[in-house]
Parts: sequence; structure tokens; C-alpha cells
Amino acid sequence: MKRMGVVAGMLPLVLTAWLSPARADDPPADQAGGRSSTQPEQSQPQDQGDQQKKTEVLSTVTGPEGNSATKDVTVTKEGNTVARDATLTGPKGKTVTKHDTRTKDGKTITRQGTTTGPKGGTVTRNATTTREGNTVTRQGTVTGPKGRTVAHSATWTNDGNTITRQGTTTGPNGRTWKRASTTTREGNTVTRQATHTGPNGQTITTNTTATGPNTGKPAKRKPRPRPRPH
Repeated sequence: MKRMGVVAGMLPLVLTAWLSPARADDPPADQAGGRSSTQPEQSQPQDQGDQQKKTEVLSTVTGPEGNSATKDVTVTKEGNTVARDATLTGPKGKTVTKHDTRTKDGKTITRQGTTTGPKGGTVTRNATTTREGNTVTRQGTVTGPKGRTVAHSATWTNDGNTITRQGTTTGPNGRTWKRASTTTREGNTVTRQATHTGPNGQTITTNTTATGPNTGKPAKRKPRPRPRPH
């Protein structure tokens, strides 16, 4: 019974990891004490002039007590648009579905996504990212199953060794949170100053200094095979 409780507790983490938008084509990592399998299938339209390309991946994770969860993912690329459809079915047959699209038009990338839970509740996400010179601007919204919307906007500007970021988040009740930060790199030293202002005007300021040969560099990720449209 204790193991069954552990498996049940792990299921929300598996759901979150599989449906995470961070990397749309990530296969699931092997679970401790369990097994995972991935079966990719690639298909192309018979008309070679058609630019649509598709990749399908079916994965299964089996826990130590034999409970299984499956994920079926289809990634389709047509022109400048990539669409990803995923279906996750848990051990009790409950299903979560997700549909995401990413379209690139010049210097603008538009993302739209919808996640539907096992009870039919839907969460929608929309975001537009635009690059103009050394400035990147992102605006987006997230709408929950009850129609409540959170809006966010952010701007990053790169000026030599300095990156300035400004962001605003507005909740469904109109309350606003603001963020501003400046990050500067000089040799092996990175300094960051940030300010967070809440809806009531309260402010939190942080100052950080880091020194080292790898300071400011992103952590290296372990290479893993990723299903991609070809």
C-alpha cells in the first residue's frame, strides 16, 4: 500500500513533466524503479511538393507496481508553423490533452496553446515575442478554466555587457506586479540588481555578485535523442 501511495504521488509530477511546454519534443525520462519505452514514427505526405512533415511518438511509463501511463505526441511542421498535439493517459484512464502551435513570421514568434484536463477544464495560453535590434519584447496571456486571465509583458535589452529587463504581470482582478533588473558582466564577474514591486507599492530590492570562469553561462544539458519533424 505504501508503494501504491508513492506511485499515486508521483503521477502529478509525471503529468507536469510530460505536458511541460519548455521543450515540446522532450521524451520522458526513465522513472526510478520503472520502465519507459518510446516508439517514434515519421510520416510524410505522398506529394513531395507538400511542405507538411510529421513526427509521431508513443511513450509508456510503467511504475514498480505495474501501473502505466502513456503519452502520444504528434509534431507537425508546415511552412513556418509547428503544431504539437499530446495526449497523456494515466493509470486510471484519466486523460489530459494539449495542443500548441508556434509560428514564426520574420522577427516575430507567436505561440498559442490549450490544455484540457480530465474533467474538461481548459487553460489557454497566448504569447507573442518580437525582436527589434538588441531588444526582445514578449507579451502573453493565460486564461484559466473559469475565464480568469493573467496578462504579462516583458522587455529585454542587450547593451554591450549589460542586459536590462522590465516586466509587468496583471492578475485577473487588475492588480499589477512589476519587475526590473540589470545584469552586467565584467570579465569573470556578473552583477545583478533587481527590484520587485507589488500591487500595494511594496518593493523588494536584491543585489547579487557572482565571480568565476563559468559565471553567467547556462548549465550544460545532457544530450538526449529528440523526435523532430524532418
